[in-house]
Amino acid sequence: MRVVQLVIYGFWGGFLCLAGIEKFGDFFSAGTGFWSVVMLSVAGLCQLLASTAAIGWAVLGSGSLRAKYLPYKLVNNYTVPVLIIVLAFVASTASSSSDEARAQKLGFKDGKEFAIAHENNIANPTDYAKYLTEQKAKAAEKAAHEALIAAEKEQKAKEEEAECLRRDNPECYISKHERGDYMCAKAVEGSVKYEFKWTDGITEPKFESPRV
Repeated sequence: MRVVQLVIYGFWGGFLCLAGIEKFGDFFSAGTGFWSVVMLSVAGLCQLLASTAAIGWAVLGSGSLRAKYLPYKLVNNYTVPVLIIVLAFVASTASSSSDEARAQKLGFKDGKEFAIAHENNIANPTDYAKYLTEQKAKAAEKAAHEALIAAEKEQKAKEEEAECLRRDNPECYISKHERGDYMCAKAVEGSVKYEFKWTDGITEPKFESPRV
């Protein structure tokens, strides 16, 4: 458990630390004003505090170190994650407020649109519109390619099935159908003269092979 706690909180703290530093780096991005800088400062500070809490708990959360450096009953495996989550939530809210302010200043529709543009290093609505057009074209091209592949597979399956029927090969036909054994079972049931009962089960199929 000690190693697991160290790994989980260590990675969590490292991620929050990088995210906090990134927020401070956005001070000089396009569209930043007084309010967006304030919100970015709040977001970055909260993420750095959450990172400190996570890394600190990863290092000091063991019994001996905890008793020596954190002799407080309120600091435990319940309160520390709650504190980190609350700080991360405040940071996310402040970051969203900053995105809304910058989106309005740069002419984007909303903060969500600006956030996507910012992630792709786009600073104005015109370039963002071009980006969306390119993404739609790529998506349509991918869908058309997948549809073509699906049609080719379907056509190939039909040709293989037709070949099986042409050769009058039951084994070939059964191999192309998941319920191929159903046809065999119905054929057996239709050919018997007396009452019978199948003795198959989950681990014992009716037929060991198509030849049976």
